[in-house]
Amino acid sequence: MILANARILAFDRASRVFDHGSVEILEDGSIGRIRAGDVRSGDRVDAGGRLLLPALINCHTHLYSTLARGLVLPGPRPANFPAILKKLWWRLDRALNPEDVYYSALIGLMDSARCGVATVIDHHSSPNACPGSLDAIERAFQKVGLRGAACYETTDRNGRASALEGIRENARFLENRRPGGLVQGMFGLHAAFTLTERTLAACREANQSFQAGFHVHVAEDPIDRAAVRRLANAGILDERTLAAHCIHMTAADRRLLAERKVNVVQNPQSNANNAVGVAAVAPGVLTGLGSDGFSPRMWEELKTSLALCRLRARDPRAGLPDLLLNNRAIVEKIWGLDVGRIETHARADLMLVDYYPPTPLRSENLWAHLVHGIANAPIHSLIVNGRFVIRGKQFVALDEPRIAERAAAQARALWERL
Repeated sequence: MILANARILAFDRASRVFDHGSVEILEDGSIGRIRAGDVRSGDRVDAGGRLLLPALINCHTHLYSTLARGLVLPGPRPANFPAILKKLWWRLDRALNPEDVYYSALIGLMDSARCGVATVIDHHSSPNACPGSLDAIERAFQKVGLRGAACYETTDRNGRASALEGIRENARFLENRRPGGLVQGMFGLHAAFTLTERTLAACREANQSFQAGFHVHVAEDPIDRAAVRRLANAGILDERTLAAHCIHMTAADRRLLAERKVNVVQNPQSNANNAVGVAAVAPGVLTGLGSDGFSPRMWEELKTSLALCRLRARDPRAGLPDLLLNNRAIVEKIWGLDVGRIETHARADLMLVDYYPPTPLRSENLWAHLVHGIANAPIHSLIVNGRFVIRGKQFVALDEPRIAERAAAQARALWERL
């Protein structure tokens, strides 16, 4: 297949912009030749002059939160982050059954696809539906056709037996992974403040044979201030670890993250919504962007991060354009996947956007177009691993109204249990 008649933002090493070009997609789901100008061939797909750019990556989310959309719990609003966890999220995850897990993931991934996100790194919890829960999430990935990774949130907050069950679920899922598959695994941990030293040691031991990256919340709230030191002492932090949030840290904590080459994921909209603080980029630490389940719109995460960075610095010149690009570096570092660029041999994870620039678009002003124009434009098509997931604003292989109706029924029953 050749996508032709497109304006191409390559996001490659040379930051090339093609006003009019074509991209070849090979049978194995990789990118072939990239050419300026048009081509004529039997497998030509006309992009209609739309913008073609790499699909987006979400480095930290919670798909299980999808069915909580619109949920209103009785009583006063929680006053702080620990109260939010106890009143909402820890009640929700305990109420989930296997079908809730599947439909939460399915709808969440469909929402992600609609926003041009091809790769989703999920952090899951369902204490009363733990065994096999990661398989349900993988089934949703396969149904939608997205790329990603899943893990189970090991914690001691529901007792020792539940923690051990979480460890077993991570290990079972990791044992069945194969390199290069669309859905990979990590070893999930909730946060240091809900994990004992004994459980941290058991997680490290269970992960010895897999050498998978740990995926863990770190210093999201002041209650977790000791997280970096405890996780480092437990052997959890290394170059394959995803550390989400990293807000309430000392200078020594930041140096330790840099020394261990830990990957940090900021989640600006969720952090602002929960009033837990604004994360700062630590020197020498690879820092990307996630949504923490707040929204699948990664462009909005980028814009929020940029605005908060400037507000924090009291400097309108401050900027964080590398955060979104760092997501591809994180995925390549942990799984060896070449995504997030339009370059020969990279994976063909691409999106076509209904954006026809009203002002000159060049490599030097690309980020202004991204933040103020492209981020607001509709997604016309999404291609993952060389195959259309969305084409002409419609899912290729999904009955969206029927799935939404079934998810609504699941949500009603879930809310009644809550």
